[in-house]
Amino acid sequence: MPFQLALPQLQETHLWQLHLPTTTADLTLCESWLSPTERDRAQRLVQSARHQFIVSRAGLRYLLAAYLGCTPTAVQFDYGAYGRPQLSHTWAGLQFNLAHSGSWVIYGVGHCQWLGVDVEQLTPRQRLEALIQRCLTPVEQATLPHVQTERLERFIQYWTVKEAHLKAVGLGLNYPMTAVQVRLQPTPQLVTPAQAAEVSTTQWQTQLWCPDATAIAAACVGQPTRFVRRDWPGWPDADECERSPKASQDDQPITG
Repeated sequence: MPFQLALPQLQETHLWQLHLPTTTADLTLCESWLSPTERDRAQRLVQSARHQFIVSRAGLRYLLAAYLGCTPTAVQFDYGAYGRPQLSHTWAGLQFNLAHSGSWVIYGVGHCQWLGVDVEQLTPRQRLEALIQRCLTPVEQATLPHVQTERLERFIQYWTVKEAHLKAVGLGLNYPMTAVQVRLQPTPQLVTPAQAAEVSTTQWQTQLWCPDATAIAAACVGQPTRFVRRDWPGWPDADECERSPKASQDDQPITG
């Protein structure tokens, strides 16, 4: 059994960030935690994507096992209509979401059923203007700077908040991004949330931050919540953890 983590408070969301280039994960151990379906999926990926998938999914199992007091292999998932994983009924009540892009994997863990996270690398987009037209409303487009690097950064900020929100409602990119409107200043806020029959909340809370200078991450939760960002706790040896988790910023809410 891995180390133990205290469950988030009812109105608290834990945000974990894993930097893949500096991870010390044992890939063989990580792969041993995956289900046969996950291992089969990993084998169909190219090598770089396979490594990212194995480590990110093993990390998810490792964290959830620490919260639930079981082994990573004992964690069981069900899947929604759009393929979103959720804990099986055995552990009903604890919610999670994950996202990965380039060097970073982001995990969100809490109790709200509408919880989504996203992360995107700040790499140039060849079709940036086309993406802006397809993904941002006219009001959002009007706020974009003209300087290309700043324009890209602002676009990615909008994108990550929108995608985290659409993942929270279980729709992902099946829902048109221009039907969701976001205001970034003074703090990120959903002006027009997605309309989904199964979503009954109107109390959306969002958070936007940079894991480092090369990436932007966002979280979206359908209830008032205190976001707590935590650094990756380290990986276990064969039977035990390297170290206990540590909370960045003394477990203070994330600000911007």
